[in-house]
Amino acid sequence: MTPTELVKTLAAEIRQAVENIQLPTEYATTPAQFVSVNVFEQYLPQDLFETTSYYPLVIVELVEVRDEINKESIATIGLTLGVYAKEADGWQDAFHLMEVIRQHLLTRRVIGKKFRLIDEATWSVPDAQPTPFYVVVGELKYSVQLPAQEIRPV
Repeated sequence: MTPTELVKTLAAEIRQAVENIQLPTEYATTPAQFVSVNVFEQYLPQDLFETTSYYPLVIVELVEVRDEINKESIATIGLTLGVYAKEADGWQDAFHLMEVIRQHLLTRRVIGKKFRLIDEATWSVPDAQPTPFYVVVGELKYSVQLPAQEIRPV
């Protein structure tokens, strides 16, 4: 359950960070038509596009859990940030979204009272961009509590 809790807790933190951001969708022509950022947990719902636009979006997903015996467990979380970027300066919306999330998480390194951002957080821009969208990816490492006591056979 802990990896699920981490994904859900981090998604809630990101929702809080981006709650006041409004960005364009594919069909928006004025700021009055801009929408809030969608935050998805682990995957994109397949039927969502029938009722709304996916973009702008953040996907929070568990990439791996690594147990360093006698030390700690580390969960790697992948973030995918995407915006609609029809205009040549659309990348700026993606960078703004990244910076808002980045600042929020760096100033709140402990989330859910049990997950701590450790080591490093990396943000990168893939070489190939899925025009007319712009994507930024992040990788975050959180410490996850190990079981308190080892059970040994009798």
